[in-house]
Amino acid sequence: MPARAVKVAITIPEREFREVEAIRKRLKTTRSGVIRRALEYWLAAQREAHLDRSYQAAYRRKPKTKIEIETQQVLAMPAFQSEEWCGSPC
Repeated sequence: MPARAVKVAITIPEREFREVEAIRKRLKTTRSGVIRRALEYWLAAQREAHLDRSYQAAYRRKPKTKIEIETQQVLAMPAFQSEEWCGSPC
């Protein structure tokens, strides 16, 4: 079942309005469709940024130990050496 839609009136600068109109005509969609798609991308970026900040905060609270870093480097080396851009030894 689709989510309930809510109608919203917004004011945007004329330049952006013209860009939206050009895009919607090219995509053969509605203004709402273009704005909805843009909003979906923006919201996804906001969620991703929140996750990044949470991840970084967690590592600031409990950073990796020297032994964890060294172990990860040793374990990752074979994967990097198989890449063309790395060569051997990496």
